[in-house]
Amino acid sequence: MIKIINTEEFSYFLRVNRNEIIKKWLGKSEVQNVLHKHSLPFIDKNTHIFHEFCDCFISVLQWNSTISECQAKMGFLQLLNNYNVTSAELFTMITRLRTSVEEIIFENGNLSFSLQSEIETLALEMANELSSNFEIVRDGKYDYKSENSNLLTEYKKAVDLSNIVSKTNPKGVITYVNERFCEISGYTKDELIGKPHNIIRHPDMQREAFKDLWDTIKSKKSWHGIVTNMKKDGGQYIVDTTVVPILDVDGDITEYIAIRHDITELEETKQQLRTINKAMKNKVDELYTMTNSLEEKANKDNLTGINNRDSFEESFSTEIKRAKESNLPLSLMLFDIDNFKSINDTYGHQAGDSILIDMTSIISNNIKTSDIFARWGGEEFVILMVNTSLEGALNLAEKLRELIEVHRFNYRDKITASFGVTEFDSEDDKTTLFEKADEALYVAKKNGKNRVEMKTTV
Repeated sequence: MIKIINTEEFSYFLRVNRNEIIKKWLGKSEVQNVLHKHSLPFIDKNTHIFHEFCDCFISVLQWNSTISECQAKMGFLQLLNNYNVTSAELFTMITRLRTSVEEIIFENGNLSFSLQSEIETLALEMANELSSNFEIVRDGKYDYKSENSNLLTEYKKAVDLSNIVSKTNPKGVITYVNERFCEISGYTKDELIGKPHNIIRHPDMQREAFKDLWDTIKSKKSWHGIVTNMKKDGGQYIVDTTVVPILDVDGDITEYIAIRHDITELEETKQQLRTINKAMKNKVDELYTMTNSLEEKANKDNLTGINNRDSFEESFSTEIKRAKESNLPLSLMLFDIDNFKSINDTYGHQAGDSILIDMTSIISNNIKTSDIFARWGGEEFVILMVNTSLEGALNLAEKLRELIEVHRFNYRDKITASFGVTEFDSEDDKTTLFEKADEALYVAKKNGKNRVEMKTTV
């Protein structure tokens, strides 16, 4: 429920519910009786007058204006007079409008006694003044056409001073331009009047935009959009444009009026901002890529390209915690190349590096993507096997041992490796799990190398 607490909220409430108020008012049986009695047709023109008057009434209730300042009232009164509506019937219609406002407030909000009293007071003041004005209209002392003519002149003057204005006939030939149109386009009035409006069309404007414009205004609807036009000297200017079709009494289009606001500077500034934003985004993407690359390099072994010790330590902690929480198996494999020092001493470190790279490739191509493979240091490597039992780890270790043994390396045909394997126990932590694998590797070395050993307890 909406609670009307203060003037600002009340004013907002009336604006939001404007259509409901009009609908309820015109649906009142008393209002309908007046319209039917005098055969007052509810054609578009008359509907517009009723709506304008209702807006005027609401504006007074919002304390935005007085009924004396309302321009729409005389058109409303003139319409009623044309169909011989009486003063008493006018008063009835104003009363029903007030009632409609109160009912909408009551249905949607909180119609307090003080608010109702204020509405009734204002409505009564309006009814009294309207009655007086109605008498003037009925006596024929009010020159409605003259006042409207003066108003239209003033409106035209205000529009011409503040906007870029042109008129065309139904075929798009220019019949009128104001001074601001000439100033911004660089053409004189003589150069424009009698010419098709596409004299200022910019080649960058797509045909689809103008098709939409013409389809809209030919259907007797107003069109609004942003248009880029071309000056006489070939330069461009950008305008926020509204094109309105003007209809005669039979509803046929007699001309089009286009009202524009120059937004060239605004659009150019927006384009500059878009360019700057794009450049900044590219720079941020570049920095992001660079950061990711640096982070990836920081986590990789420089020689072999697999995880380094620091990266492995981080994953090791995570998987230990996960294994404890999920009760899923986790196995660890530690291995190194047998007699690697003699290889370096005999063939040099370049040969040793080549063998490490080849062996890393063999291992990487024969483990699961979920296995975490890292260089622990020197010729020593480690594999953490997620969701893998001791049996599975032993089978993998034996497979890798055989692959290394049969592979033909550069510098030295036969290379072997020793493996120590263990499985995570609920009592284990990083230290104890690694110690078990290290002890198993020690046993493999002690028992002749080129073999797989396991250890299950600390």
